Amino acid sequence: MVSRVCLARKAQKGDRKAQFELGCSFDFLPPKNRKRAVYWYRMAAEKGHSEAQNFLAECLRDGTATRTSLKEAANWFLCSAKQGCPDAQLSLGCALYYGKGIKKNRGEALQWYRKAARQGLGGAQLNIGHMYREGETVRKNMRCAIAWYHKAAENNNVAAMHWLGRIFGGQEKYPLDARKAVKWLKKAAAQGDPQSQCSLGVHYINGEGVTKNLERGVYWYRAAVENDDEWACYLLGLCYRDGLGVKQNIHWAKYWWEKALGMGVKQASKELMTLNEVKRLRP
Repeated sequence: MVSRVCLARKAQKGDRKAQFELGCSFDFLPPKNRKRAVYWYRMAAEKGHSEAQNFLAECLRDGTATRTSLKEAANWFLCSAKQGCPDAQLSLGCALYYGKGIKKNRGEALQWYRKAARQGLGGAQLNIGHMYREGETVRKNMRCAIAWYHKAAENNNVAAMHWLGRIFGGQEKYPLDARKAVKWLKKAAAQGDPQSQCSLGVHYINGEGVTKNLERGVYWYRAAVENDDEWACYLLGLCYRDGLGVKQNIHWAKYWWEKALGMGVKQASKELMTLNEVKRLRP
């Protein structure tokens, strides 16, 4: 690895590659100095270094060691995207899609997503899938959406795996294929996606697409709870109320429902009211 001192010498002489690498050094290696990183990203970006332009744009977008400027971020994303940087193409597409720092134009957003997708960027492939699923800019087509989600999933995009699980699980007005749903939910759950972990738990509890296994269902609810999934808290409460996969325990049911309610699950309020009513009516 080239030392920071050597990089600094080259960078000060105007070597844009060294400027970019020096910025990365300050950004990712100890001792870190994010302000210095942004300074050198800007120096390299102004000399046309596409990765530096993308990194600078990300800093400006997120307000990392510099003032937030969505407009300037969009300009730098555009410069980098035109040079073929897939990450910048995706970010520019998102800026255009939501109108952040640049005039909203979802048709143009799709064009940049396609450019990034052709370079194998899973996030861009995911977003194209969303657009086909929602009928945004393109005609709604679930088969096309699934095809794009497949491409993204093959590039290890966890969100795409989750959406395939949702679609095949019958949650998106598409023919149910519980086995396929479980296949994709398992992949996403194994990588820590809480919604997929919760959904996988439901499949095990109900025996849909997989052999019914209450203990395994509770296992995945607990995994989702550890990742702060509110519905898993609610469903775990039901398991304790009914003794599904765990020993029946009303106190634990109440604990999980209270936690779910605190996270915004309104159904938990009804369960708590019913529980309190039962306690009140007991002799």
